[in-house]
Amino acid sequence: MTVIDQIKHEAELLSEPLAQEVLDFLLFVRSRHSAGWRPGLFERTAGAWQGEPLERASQSEPEQRLELE
Repeated sequence: MTVIDQIKHEAELLSEPLAQEVLDFLLFVRSRHSAGWRPGLFERTAGAWQGEPLERASQSEPEQRLELE
């Protein structure tokens, strides 16, 4: 049984509203996964900064926090 088959089986056991949420989430994941990177994205962005050199500001001391019990 594939993962998709397992998810479908589990979704069939859920109430209608919850099953719809699972389906919506799976559709969202599939759309994001299939979208991938747009062609030429890295060629247009990698090394494209043309302003002043970027420098990291000095970091302040970390705040003191209470110990967790």
